[in-house]
Amino acid sequence: MRGQGTFDPESLTRVLTPLPTAAAVDRSVLTDYYGFYHLDFSEFVPGVSHTIGWLESGAHQIVVQRFDHPDAAGTAVVCHGYYDHVGLYGYLIRFLLEQRLTVVTFDQPGHGLSSGPRATIGSFDEYVQVLADVIVHHQATLPGPWYIIGQSMGGAIAMEYLARRPDHGFREVVLLAPLIRPANWRLARWAYVLARYTISERPRTITENAENPEFLDLMRRDPLAPMVLPVQWVTAMVTWMKAFEARGELPFEPLVVQGHADRTVDWQHNLAVLRKMTRPAVLEIPAARHHLVNESEPIREQIFAWLKPRLAQ
Repeated sequence: MRGQGTFDPESLTRVLTPLPTAAAVDRSVLTDYYGFYHLDFSEFVPGVSHTIGWLESGAHQIVVQRFDHPDAAGTAVVCHGYYDHVGLYGYLIRFLLEQRLTVVTFDQPGHGLSSGPRATIGSFDEYVQVLADVIVHHQATLPGPWYIIGQSMGGAIAMEYLARRPDHGFREVVLLAPLIRPANWRLARWAYVLARYTISERPRTITENAENPEFLDLMRRDPLAPMVLPVQWVTAMVTWMKAFEARGELPFEPLVVQGHADRTVDWQHNLAVLRKMTRPAVLEIPAARHHLVNESEPIREQIFAWLKPRLAQ
């Protein structure tokens, strides 16, 4: 069970140093972090090594983690969703390591261990620039082929990054419940218009966005979980959403996994938009909710079984 014991984020961020010459973090400092989120994969992939440090991207210090497979046959970049951070992605990281992929992943500004006001951003362009900086930092030293996997907002940022780079070079693009338009947007946008002129944030509502009690309990215990929804972030999302939906053809054909029980994004609309812009291969799972990387074990196994031959070396 994840979320057991205690974890003090400040005790870890205080000792992190910049990449590429990040000093080895004392194992005792990482123990609580590893243990709380179950990020020690040595039992499953002997010889895997872990690096953690930070990169500067604009005004932000971005905490980046790399899980190096000892016999890597490629590299996967993982982009987390809104309110998320690397610590919540252990199931996916382990699966990718088991496919002999080195994994590069990071906390976006205002998320997890990275700097910035919690859960907000002035523009999605800042998220895209962070992704670009992380890729540039690693692309000369890690093996190809390269893959990119984005959950929810991470999928939106991955798509925007790739849309601006027709020569992006990724072999596969995996989108898990990608954000384009949020659920119930026709009603929610009126609440947003009112909120934009009256408040700066409202309390976050933690929803049951996975058929997995262990994950729902972890979210309630997570010391890195933001507990507000800033109106500024919604404004940045709306600006990006309008611009993205006005785009033409996309320079990639993604692998898309989408649950029918998703109440976070407007998945029917989003799939229709993607099918107008590109030719996605889609796995639809009727019982799956939104947070696919933390769904119940049977649903995760279905997702990973579908992805495995598509990530084969």
